[in-house]
Amino acid sequence: MLHAGWSAILPAQRGDSAVPDATIPAQLRPVSPAVQELRVATGGPTLAVRDHPGGEPAFLALHGLASNARWWDLVADLLAPRFRVMAVDLRGHGLSDKPDGGYDFDTVVGDLVDVTGRLHPDPLIVAGHSWGASVALAYAAAVPGVLGTVCVDGGATDLKAYFGPTWEMAEQTMRPPALTGITPQTIHDWMRSSPLSEGSDPDTAAEILLGNFEDDGAGHIRPRLPLANHMQIARHLFELDGYELMARLRGPVLFIPAGQPDHEDTPKVHAMERALEVLGDRASVAWVDGVHDIPVQRPAEVAQAMADFAERLEVS
Repeated sequence: MLHAGWSAILPAQRGDSAVPDATIPAQLRPVSPAVQELRVATGGPTLAVRDHPGGEPAFLALHGLASNARWWDLVADLLAPRFRVMAVDLRGHGLSDKPDGGYDFDTVVGDLVDVTGRLHPDPLIVAGHSWGASVALAYAAAVPGVLGTVCVDGGATDLKAYFGPTWEMAEQTMRPPALTGITPQTIHDWMRSSPLSEGSDPDTAAEILLGNFEDDGAGHIRPRLPLANHMQIARHLFELDGYELMARLRGPVLFIPAGQPDHEDTPKVHAMERALEVLGDRASVAWVDGVHDIPVQRPAEVAQAMADFAERLEVS
């Protein structure tokens, strides 16, 4: 749930989806428009953005904790050029600057306000995966004129139900695994048996995942996000009341949870039920059968749900 980069062990070349073209509507078949890699100055760190050119409404796409903007590459291949997709490396992640602090939701949202002010000041849809889904909710609650919000396997969560009622109890469980002695080849080898490669191929999935890492100067790679910053984010996420954020939203919200809705006793199903109670008819749910990292494992299904949501907004 929390560590987008670790859930399937363990973002990145743009590759065609492995899903046969016949299963993808013609308007969503990948045409791979040239992605623009940008550096955008904010009032804090400079952020890296992968801007996939396309039409309106545009998507602001946010990755999960310890992940990176390339997590959206395969989905963006399917959404663009019908829709523009701006995937951001959030502060401390990917190719963005790595300050020692400022990982609370208000500050992270402030970074994004600066980015969209420069790249797309008009109304847009904000989409997030995992932690990024919570950031998307916070952005939509703070920024007037957001057209809609998409939460991909995140946002509607009660972490206290998973990790215990206090941070002291949750801290050790939420700490990421220590990854030492790994190389890029290790990642490529992992992807040969990982479900993440189902959305493309093992080498493409490995390149996407390698966006989470940097060279350690000693012949190996290490996570780009330092542990101290990771744990700052984890604590802010643990303390967040996502349902309170939802109650402040005025626009529609699409939830795309990973898994099966017929598991009635799972916390995720209960989270969806509670989100629907809070949002009423402003909420919709599109389940995708897969692991947590469905933007990489199931890009066609995620892109289709997002495109349908955007088209409903245009009609309404």
